Amino acid sequence: MSDINFRIKLLIDTFCKGNNSDFAEKIGVNEANIRSYLKGTEPKFNIIQKICESFEINYEWFVSGIGTMEKGEIKELIKETKTPLVITVDSHNVDNIVFVPHKLKAGYLLGHSDPNFISKLPTYRMPGLNNGVFRMFEIEGNSMFPTLPNRSIVVGQFVENWITGIKDNKLYAVISNEIEDGLVKRCVNRIKKYNNLMCKSDNRRNYPTQNVDPSTIKEVWEVKLHLNFELPDPADIYDRMNDFEAQLEELKRKIEK
Repeated sequence: MSDINFRIKLLIDTFCKGNNSDFAEKIGVNEANIRSYLKGTEPKFNIIQKICESFEINYEWFVSGIGTMEKGEIKELIKETKTPLVITVDSHNVDNIVFVPHKLKAGYLLGHSDPNFISKLPTYRMPGLNNGVFRMFEIEGNSMFPTLPNRSIVVGQFVENWITGIKDNKLYAVISNEIEDGLVKRCVNRIKKYNNLMCKSDNRRNYPTQNVDPSTIKEVWEVKLHLNFELPDPADIYDRMNDFEAQLEELKRKIEK
């Protein structure tokens, strides 16, 4: 995918919420043309002109990447809305789920915007995750134990607007060099009020809360699915509950006497 094809994808995500058909209708072409552009075919001059006029896009930015995308009142929208800098698609133009192993966590922080780096990562498809852009990360360490044991895998959906899209006490993969003990955290969003994102571990005895400056964040992905390879045995918990229930009944019996 060339730079101009990527910018088409960015415009589709920004102005049409990822809907190729809606984008095609707005610029007066068939959806098949949009799929072709996303696969690498560069648009002709008349299509470029239609895109720039329809969305009031800076022509120089769209063609060469120089300058800024927006004109006039679009600036505030772009400031708050973000899109993944690099995505990959399969032969059917469906977004792949790129997998980032824990060993590549530091490399991903540097290479998240590098098409060559992303293209070398393994990709997968997951059932039920079809609408949106997703990425898969491997957990390292026990900062999120017992929710996410070491070497668990999470699948996150890209969060475009951090101010409205990051909900309190939900799990997110936060790509920032300020996250020292694992990229997945339970977040409390105070970006708009205090310019701060509180990132909490579930294992809070050993891993304190971190306050992250949004300017250091590269990407945010909301955790939608996790794969846990350490399946707990509930028998011990059930035995404890049964003993507790029996002790409670015995205590009630003695009180009644």
